Amino acid sequence: MPTTALAEPAIVAPPEGAVAAIPRARQYDLTSRINGRTYRVFVSTPFGARPDQRYPVLYVLDGNWYFAPASVNATESAGAGELVPAIVVGVGYPSEDNELVGRRRAFELTPWSPEGSAAGQFGGGDAMLRVLEEEIRPFVNAHYATDPARQILYGKSFGGLLVLRSLLTNPGAYSTYIAASPAIGFDSGMILRDVTPFAARVKAGPFKMRLLITAAGNEEYRGPLKLADQLAAIDSRKLQVAPAVIRDEGHVSVSLASVGRALYFALGRTDRH
Repeated sequence: MPTTALAEPAIVAPPEGAVAAIPRARQYDLTSRINGRTYRVFVSTPFGARPDQRYPVLYVLDGNWYFAPASVNATESAGAGELVPAIVVGVGYPSEDNELVGRRRAFELTPWSPEGSAAGQFGGGDAMLRVLEEEIRPFVNAHYATDPARQILYGKSFGGLLVLRSLLTNPGAYSTYIAASPAIGFDSGMILRDVTPFAARVKAGPFKMRLLITAAGNEEYRGPLKLADQLAAIDSRKLQVAPAVIRDEGHVSVSLASVGRALYFALGRTDRH
């Protein structure tokens, strides 16, 4: 029986439509006085937000990638009564070029530059934390009804590394820290040098913080879980540490699952049974 060749489908230009948008979300391009670099700040507010109420704020590093899933899932889960309504803030870069975003994040989210690396490739993380603390957070607080007692910082991979840097060097800046698959092996694990002075500060100070460290089940590196155990032994009254392994995922595929786990850790309702 002769074989009939399938005709190539015609390529039809899509109809012109409106730009898709996340409900109740805005974005702002802010140029920092600290390092002269421009950041794109995405902000979404809860559905049905009340004018007489202040809301927790979840700051999401790598906002170009993770703001949308964090914002949409926060709204959906809050609407179902599973999460406390919250403001979600994504911190990213003013570009839709994924390659450029990747170069920016490698610089912005790493606290130091390893010996031998190219100039401007790594090492902008400490300045980035200052931008977040001294410029972006005050901007959000000035324009949105934020709860200063419930400030949350989330980051994955290099973002998770910067979350740990914030926790270890400026404890108490946030009430909750979430480091998803943190790249603590960066520069031979130099982040670990901050653990001993951090432990001394926690023992001496009046802290009340929570930390979630997640790892993908198929990630070979188990450093994050060892670090979680080390931090959990400091003082559970001042620092509550929750390690979590997300099974059947790799470093890339775990991204969305990490966001979901972060939301429920930081914003899960405690009055539901």
